[in-house]
Amino acid sequence: MEQQAILILEQYEQLKVISDPMRTKMLMHLIEQPHTGQQLARKLDVSRAKILYHLRELEKYQLIQLVEEKVRGGNVLKFYQAVARGFIPADHLLNLVETKQATRQSYLEVLDRAKTRVLTAPDRSFAPRSSDVEDWESLSFQQELRLSPQQFLTFTKRYRELLQDIEQDPSYEADKKLYYVMATAFEIDAPLVQADEEGGHAGD
Repeated sequence: MEQQAILILEQYEQLKVISDPMRTKMLMHLIEQPHTGQQLARKLDVSRAKILYHLRELEKYQLIQLVEEKVRGGNVLKFYQAVARGFIPADHLLNLVETKQATRQSYLEVLDRAKTRVLTAPDRSFAPRSSDVEDWESLSFQQELRLSPQQFLTFTKRYRELLQDIEQDPSYEADKKLYYVMATAFEIDAPLVQADEEGGHAGD
């Protein structure tokens, strides 16, 4: 099965299905590769019966599909995969509570998957090459910025374009390795470190 890049969710029922945290976790795994119910049950530490219930709901609303069946030891193993690598609500669903819940949950799952990638990466990924961080083949960075909405949209567009450009750059074909890149960005109500009235910072 060839996954779509993005599936636009047109039905409220589809949105409601993926706003469930457990189903979001399952979709994250099923986006990456096909799994059986038993494999998901082990990874998520949930009973197989509960996983099969959620699989049926996801399949019912065309969010996943059966991609392979294998007979092993008299049992039929059914492998499911997400039909797309991303799911976005249609315009008429954008203002619903479920949309906000599903989007927030998907961000949490991305962060959780990033933690897993850190824990399973080889030791060499975190071995500093020099005292100059610009020489390191790793990056851990966070920053809070004051931007206009248009500046923020310009930034996200340039970020996506940069990733696409460097991945398609043919000048380094002979020296490519696999790197994990993750980013999240969103509006917040207050800075992490509060400045006091004299211009200092809380706790100084």
